[in-house]
Amino acid sequence: NPRVSLSVSDDGPGVPDSEREKVFDRFHSVRPDGEVFGSHSGLGLAIARTIAQAHDGTLVITERADGREGACLVLALPAA
Repeated sequence: NPRVSLSVSDDGPGVPDSEREKVFDRFHSVRPDGEVFGSHSGLGLAIARTIAQAHDGTLVITERADGREGACLVLALPAA
């Protein structure tokens, strides 16, 4: 079955390999020490993955394709 993928990368600290599945758990958050940008509930990625799965899709975190620091989220959905 053909799929369509959307990748979004950032230039933050990335997500350690050991945390890449855990960050999709409700109320789990990985933040660098000293980060002062608001408060985080740890629900956003859990909700996003649930929505992707409801549409027979997937949402995963990988390393950036260009090798630079940061994370890459990849959403894959069935093609229409």
